[in-house]
Amino acid sequence: MDSLYQRLRELDPHTFQTLCFHILKERYPSLELKHVDGAAGDEGLDVFAGELAGRPSIWQCKSFTRISESQKNQIRASLKTALNHFSPEHWILCLPIDLDAKTHRWFEKWKKSHAKQVKIGLFPASEIAHELLHRRTIRNHFFPNLGLDSVELKRIVSGSGELTSEELEKLTEDNLEDFVERLKERDARFNYQIVFDGDLGPPARRDKFVPGLVMSIGSGTKTINVFVRDHEALRSNPVTLELNLKGTGLEKHETLLKTGIPQEFSFEEFEPITSTTPLLTPVLLGHGPKSRLTIGPSPELTQRRRIVRLRFYRSGHKKIEYPLMDLSPVRIGTDEAEFRCSGENLPFEMSVVMPPPHKIGKGRTGTGCKITFHYHSAVGFEVKELKKFLDALALLAPKGGIEVFDLKSQKVMTKTAFESENPTMIPAYHAFVKNLVKVAVRFSVDLRFPANPSDKDLEILLILQRAIEGGTIPVNNISASVVKDEENRESLPQQFASGAARFRFVYPRMEPKPVLFGTTIDTGPYAMEFDAQIIDLGVTLEQFRNAAIGDALRFSFRPTSPVRFSLLSDDEVDSLSASRREPSAR
Repeated sequence: MDSLYQRLRELDPHTFQTLCFHILKERYPSLELKHVDGAAGDEGLDVFAGELAGRPSIWQCKSFTRISESQKNQIRASLKTALNHFSPEHWILCLPIDLDAKTHRWFEKWKKSHAKQVKIGLFPASEIAHELLHRRTIRNHFFPNLGLDSVELKRIVSGSGELTSEELEKLTEDNLEDFVERLKERDARFNYQIVFDGDLGPPARRDKFVPGLVMSIGSGTKTINVFVRDHEALRSNPVTLELNLKGTGLEKHETLLKTGIPQEFSFEEFEPITSTTPLLTPVLLGHGPKSRLTIGPSPELTQRRRIVRLRFYRSGHKKIEYPLMDLSPVRIGTDEAEFRCSGENLPFEMSVVMPPPHKIGKGRTGTGCKITFHYHSAVGFEVKELKKFLDALALLAPKGGIEVFDLKSQKVMTKTAFESENPTMIPAYHAFVKNLVKVAVRFSVDLRFPANPSDKDLEILLILQRAIEGGTIPVNNISASVVKDEENRESLPQQFASGAARFRFVYPRMEPKPVLFGTTIDTGPYAMEFDAQIIDLGVTLEQFRNAAIGDALRFSFRPTSPVRFSLLSDDEVDSLSASRREPSAR
């Protein structure tokens, strides 16, 4: 077991609480974190941020070495105690161990059961250890002699520990300047940039072409970026690399040439690399058991792009178009090439594998073409854009197709037919998105797909959908306030004499206004129509007869048919306003 993880498990409860406080204090410098000491910890908190009288964030530290039913009960009790004393927005459990898969499932289930009261989080050993790796002062304070401190050792050897930060900065600048000059002495045809970023890990792959950059040489903590300075000198004496492949490396090289797919060569698959520039010394080029060589497309190639039109079609159906899409090469080989087709604010990207451009001629359009869709998360996308894409996919099966048209050359690049059913289509999801679009269009709102649609969202969607379609929903009871006046004092008891009748209520809009995916919707005027039986008919009519003119009485109905919703025009509301009532369904 890693010594840091072992030492975490050995901490006593008080020391573990103090360690968590200092890590959290460093991790969230903008929060005014407070550590609760002594018996006050019995109130279900050890560290907190915010006002305890408000909605604080609470951290509870438990120095458990395992999680059994006993520890689970203690965790439940701590949260219950915190909820009894406070109204926290977040409650985070800190542990000096990591949970196994079974305990993670329990924790997730327990977390969801309290989701309406508080947001529960977890700060386990792996996250604590990760923070300690980047916080040397805290690590050395709580875990002295944990391991050799390379930073302190370098300071002792170099004597830099006695320098001020300003003196060390000046010394570093002088040394870097000297290092760059030595690089120029090796090869003056280039300019150099030195980057130190050890905490960020190995240098990241460059996705964008940087003008003038010819190579980057990395050592894990240091990267030397080499830029062209003297173009004329390089033209007369260009830099060359000589690489001899062997064994399976020859097969990989053939694959690289044919497909353009990046290949990684191991130590056994290539001979030592030589170069005409003194920059690339045998040490920098490296050749040993751990050496790896990766060869792939240049960023200069992958940054090229063309503007194309993407068209989905099927015989007898209306075509769906994406008029302005970016088409950029991913790789190009002698036998095939791959292009990425993408656009702004679209829920998908499309990969097209086809013959390389120089092999596409008459009669070759679409030959050997393979199309793959890469779907983005639907979260945050406008529902009409999602529906457009799902409608486009639906055109592909059966016997649909895709056409990629180059707007610059005004020629079809590829046209691919689909013969079989599309396995990626989920009809239920497609229908769900269609219903969302109906709501967005009918009520002129911008609906964006949420991360997790709630049960309330689905309930609101059903009601709005029924209102648009003139559909029905079951309702158990309905109550209405009826104002007694001269016109209905005699007619209403006669109309309700049998206890059963057909009722129609008209409203200017749904109140409170429904909220779908966080968007408030003004439905405008609508009607509810249903058959119902008046509850306690005799008592209700007697109260009505005894009431004075102007009194409002509550009538309760038990629907004997589903309640039908329908949206109305303003003219219909005006014509019915005299008979409008104000019931409330429950």
